Amino acid sequence: MSELDLKLSHLPRRPGVYLMKDAQGRILYVGKASRLDHRVRSYFQAGGTDHPKQAAFVPRVRDVDVIVTDSDVEALLLEMTLIKEKRPPYNIRLRDDKRFPYLKVTLGEPYPKTIITRRTPRDGSRYFGPFTDAGALRRTIKMVRTLIPIRSCMGTRPGRGVQYRECLDYHIHRCAAPCIGKISQEEYRRLVDRFVLFMAGRGEEVLTALREEMAQASDQLQFERAALLRDRINGVERLMRRQKMHDAEERDLDVFACARDERDAYGVVLQVRSGTVLGKERRRLRGVEGRGDDEIMSAFLGQFYRDRDGVPREIAVATLPRESELLERWLSGKAERQVKVRMPRRGRLAGLVRLAEENARLDFEAARGVKSPGGVHAGVYALQKILGLPAPPLHIEGVDISNLQSAHPVASVVVFRNGDPEKAAYRHFTMRSVQAPNDVAMIAEAVGRRAVRIVAGEFPEPDLFLIDGGKGQVQAAVTALEQEGLGGVPVVGLAKREETLVFPGDREPLRLPRNHPGLRVLIRVRDEAHRFAVSFHRRRRAKAGLASALDALPGVGERRKLLLLEAFGSWSGLENATEAEIAAVPGLGPKVARNIVAYLQERAESAGAA
Repeated sequence: MSELDLKLSHLPRRPGVYLMKDAQGRILYVGKASRLDHRVRSYFQAGGTDHPKQAAFVPRVRDVDVIVTDSDVEALLLEMTLIKEKRPPYNIRLRDDKRFPYLKVTLGEPYPKTIITRRTPRDGSRYFGPFTDAGALRRTIKMVRTLIPIRSCMGTRPGRGVQYRECLDYHIHRCAAPCIGKISQEEYRRLVDRFVLFMAGRGEEVLTALREEMAQASDQLQFERAALLRDRINGVERLMRRQKMHDAEERDLDVFACARDERDAYGVVLQVRSGTVLGKERRRLRGVEGRGDDEIMSAFLGQFYRDRDGVPREIAVATLPRESELLERWLSGKAERQVKVRMPRRGRLAGLVRLAEENARLDFEAARGVKSPGGVHAGVYALQKILGLPAPPLHIEGVDISNLQSAHPVASVVVFRNGDPEKAAYRHFTMRSVQAPNDVAMIAEAVGRRAVRIVAGEFPEPDLFLIDGGKGQVQAAVTALEQEGLGGVPVVGLAKREETLVFPGDREPLRLPRNHPGLRVLIRVRDEAHRFAVSFHRRRRAKAGLASALDALPGVGERRKLLLLEAFGSWSGLENATEAEIAAVPGLGPKVARNIVAYLQERAESAGAA
């Protein structure tokens, strides 16, 4: 009896999570079960798999680990945690298309503050978001802080005494100035609690507390304080009226919908709080091949709420998720109140679901680069066929490096969507670990650094990486991607001289006709990556040359060198500048400008005499 058969014969009759591994110990799939023994053994029985994707990985399974839990709800939570941390290739995985801003309230501090951040570590703070419009978020915070004045400063530690002066926020009524003792810690905490309630969409509770406090101040003949509280009440009411949409029930809910093809799915969440539509969030789900819509929706809900503090009382979905009762029990426990998951068929909720579905469809088409139905670039389709990809590579990233005798080595990443450049997504790198002219090592560093940011959710995962180079560069890129957990992303190289496609592993290089539409797309990506890398390299060389020339200027140190670089951009720009223009640069002044002009004139006269 093999070790795997032995494990299968001793599985516990308990709820829990199972991890299926291959011969190298890599986790292929994570699942949950109300009875581990029945569920895990079913995979290895004839016809026991649910769909073709499971049938594809079961023959690779050489080991199974199990983790028992006290209930199936705990198993659900543990399954979602392991999927997020281990990223098994055969599970549905939720991915952010980009890192949206959050509002952070640092509740773990004695005097909490507000911060806009794009990371949400578990540090005891309260997070609101994510928000799709950072500018709108800042404007909202500014308005709310005029009514509920809590601090946003990062410098002075509050509570240090009256020897510190108040800042401008105190004078324009956006902070209660706890840093100089203008408010006690208890009173400040009440302000923070109200701020959190308002941002959570519970403005009526804030109004109730303010009205009670105003009445108390009036009874105690504190008329100035009562008037201040009255103004805050009026302001909160005005702000709430501005945000209201037509919903007589003023309910709290999230609305979920998905759009998909055979490979990918994009989900949309419309957030409604107290009848107010606060915004839309978009998520990308990978690993959906062969999965039903109900299973995709189940994974979407579970992973979406896994790390969230706030769960609304009601969740409307376009497709009823698999195990909806189990999800309801888990979400109700997380929210400490009853949470309902429902699929509305009529009324305003059904209209919101249809709106979410339409948003999901449009976002899906935009993310895949499809400009109109059937509008996929012919060259992209040709690449799918020639490279043997499961779907057209609508998102291609090209990587190139540039250096001159090991001086100022740089790399570039360019992004093409549906055969067209997306210049706003271009990035360049200054090499950190490689200084010698080693193209292979520099490609490995550039691809590895890009992969780290993709895994972190800053950039979407591409459908294809194009490397400017041969076998060594391509293999270095594949290794770098595998080290960061992106081993499934296809990689191809394009050798310059003969425009030959180079593949990782043992696959032979492929030479295509020059008029092949797929090759034309790859050449365009490669040339654009090369152009972007070379232009960045030239700028670095020019700045370095200018910086060394500036070393000789009298009275000019490192800081003034940077100021001159920013002001004039080149040595010729500085030579053509007048004394008044140089003196106008902040941080220089008339004396330094006079010395610089004298030096430049003396240098020009010496050059003319020579």
